[in-house]
Amino acid sequence: MSRTVKLKCLHRMCHNCLHYIFMQSLTDPHWMPPRCCTSDHIPLKHVANMFDANFKREWNRKYIRYCTKYRLYCPSRHCGEWIRPEEIRREGGRKHGRCSRCKIKICGSCSGKWHQQPECPRDPETAQLLEQARREARQRCYRCQGLAQLTYGHDHIVW
Repeated sequence: MSRTVKLKCLHRMCHNCLHYIFMQSLTDPHWMPPRCCTSDHIPLKHVANMFDANFKREWNRKYIRYCTKYRLYCPSRHCGEWIRPEEIRREGGRKHGRCSRCKIKICGSCSGKWHQQPECPRDPETAQLLEQARREARQRCYRCQGLAQLTYGHDHIVW
C-alpha cells in the first residue's frame, strides 16, 4: 500500500499522486502551484524527500517565476530567457532588464529591445498622453521633456 499524507483540507493524498502533481507543475502552468481541493498550496514538507536537488532547484525557479506579477522575457528570437526580478532596474524613470544569457538590454514597458528615446515609443499610456498634448497644442521641453503650452510670445509658458 502506498504511503499517504494528510493535507490541510483533511483529505489524504498518496505519494504517487503528489509526485505526479509536482512533476506536472513543472510543465503545465495549470498545476502551478500544486493545490489540494481548496486553493491552499500543498506544503513542500510533504514532498521534500521525494525529489532530488536538481528537481527542487528547477521547481523553486518555476515557482518564483509563477509568483512574479511582472514577468519580463528576452525578446531575442533565439533566447526567450526569463528576466528575474532582481535583474530589473530603473534608469531615468524607465524599467529595464538585462538578459543573463545573451546580455541584451530590454525595455520594461514593451518587452522589446531597449530604446534610446526618453520614453518607450510603444508604451500605450505615453502615446495617449502625447496625443492628448498634441490636441491641446502643448509641446515638450527639449531639455526636461515636460509638457508645456506657449500662450503668447517666447517667454509665457504654462506648465
